[in-house]
Amino acid sequence: MSDNIQNVLQMQNVVMQFGGVRAIDDLSLDVNKGEIVALIGPNGAGKTTAFNCITGIYTPTSGGVSFNGSSIKGKSPDEITKLGIARTFQNIRLFSNLTVFDNVLIAKHLRARDNVFSATLRLNFAEERRMREETAELLKEQGLYELKDEIASSLPYGLQRHLEIARALATQPKLLLLDEPAAGMNPQETQELTDFIVKIRDQYDLSIFMIEHHMDLVMQISERIYVLNFGKLIAQGTPDEIQSNPEVIEAYLGGSEDA
Repeated sequence: MSDNIQNVLQMQNVVMQFGGVRAIDDLSLDVNKGEIVALIGPNGAGKTTAFNCITGIYTPTSGGVSFNGSSIKGKSPDEITKLGIARTFQNIRLFSNLTVFDNVLIAKHLRARDNVFSATLRLNFAEERRMREETAELLKEQGLYELKDEIASSLPYGLQRHLEIARALATQPKLLLLDEPAAGMNPQETQELTDFIVKIRDQYDLSIFMIEHHMDLVMQISERIYVLNFGKLIAQGTPDEIQSNPEVIEAYLGGSEDA
């Protein structure tokens, strides 16, 4: 690896065992600064388990997880988010009864600078005003400001996805994990999402690590791809290398629609 390539995320020989089942089996991978990297594989391959090990939902049975050169193994999800890792989920997890604005504002509170003392003395009005201004600015940047007063659950599906990503951006991440962001989208929505992912990578100086089943999206924007099958890494490489890998074709790309 070149000296000028900065590792943002590293998983080193990670094992995640549930009873006698190894959902992740000796997984090593990395994501470099500014990259869009994909993790693919059949359902049940261990992709979401890998994300859960990165974000603190699971603590790996063995192996290491590092972010910007420091171990994050054993840290809680909120600690990991504060370090600069944000995540979306396959099943959209918005505050469905709150407005678009409040969904993003809640995420902004993670970066609040006040403390118990200032809050008790009601000295945090300036902090609240700052967060509301930043929320409005982010919604404007993402083309969602005109919808700020809409209830999140009333938005079309594609806009709900967009809002979930905007909420993740409100935590000011350096690494964004996207868990099947195109799930349930039609071809037009998927192409719009593809363009959107590249745009926010460039606009916010992000590294992006995504799980995705839509191969057109994966092949179009990923610099590198990792392929899991039964918890094991079976291939890694560029989109061209992955598309021509016989083991990948057998395990995933050539599988049935419900694989």
